[in-house]
Amino acid sequence: MELGITTGLGKQRSKTETLSGGAVLARMLAAEGVDTVFGIIDGTYFGLYSSFEANGIRLVTPRHETSAVHMAGAYARATGKLGVCIASNGPGVANALPGVAVEQGEGNRVLLITSSRRTGITHPDRGGTYQQFDHVAVTRPMCKWAESARAHDRIAELAREAFRKSWAGRPGVVHLDVPEDLMNGKGPAPAFHEPGAYRRATPLAVDDDLVTRAADLLVEGSHPLVHAGSGVLHAGASAELERVAEILRAPVTTSWAARGAIREDSELAVPMVHVELNNTVRNEADVVLLIGTRVGETDWWGK
Repeated sequence: MELGITTGLGKQRSKTETLSGGAVLARMLAAEGVDTVFGIIDGTYFGLYSSFEANGIRLVTPRHETSAVHMAGAYARATGKLGVCIASNGPGVANALPGVAVEQGEGNRVLLITSSRRTGITHPDRGGTYQQFDHVAVTRPMCKWAESARAHDRIAELAREAFRKSWAGRPGVVHLDVPEDLMNGKGPAPAFHEPGAYRRATPLAVDDDLVTRAADLLVEGSHPLVHAGSGVLHAGASAELERVAEILRAPVTTSWAARGAIREDSELAVPMVHVELNNTVRNEADVVLLIGTRVGETDWWGK
């Protein structure tokens, strides 16, 4: 007799239900609200893309894997969702690397799912394996998190960790690599959960006392300045930025990546192309409100 088990998504599954690793990922992507995936397909992740339609996910195919990563980054920025792209083992992953570097630098929330050669010949690699290199070893220094599943029953666990890392802290790229035999081969279906069961699903609450202290400093300053980074664009907070600047009557400078965070025809905007004026305004400020910025090299590291 088969026993029915209620999953975290409110669906019944049988104890004997089996799914390919790709089908597991597709169902979890759908639960995360992903409706579009970008990438160039091949047989190594047939189990993944063959499960897209049943989970309401469409596949958009570019001409190059770098483009797929950038499309996922643009999707993430435009929708506020997780951007997802795929790349196949070896050359496909190599082609994706420039996109990974850029999207990580831009702070776009992207999940890269890659396939790799079957576990029996790559862990450890016998040498001379066709279209094979250690994908994770290459991407790990370039992104927020990277890991490879080595067993079918680890796929759901590592996918949850990828989602958790993706939504924590500054947005960037996370990478999950799944060998082709696990991607396409079937195993026992895992328990599926709503995203809120394994990651934060609501924004962090602000500390009212700290907000009050910051407001007092700005109001008491003689020459307050607001400096905005690309986090303002990610949050869709341009209107709020401009309102704060108007209340303070404070000039607004931006990082290079945040151009457009405030209307450049605003009387309070100091467009970043006017380098000397930016330097003057920043040097004269006695209190600065930094919003959504790391204050990097192009901001003179805050000097």
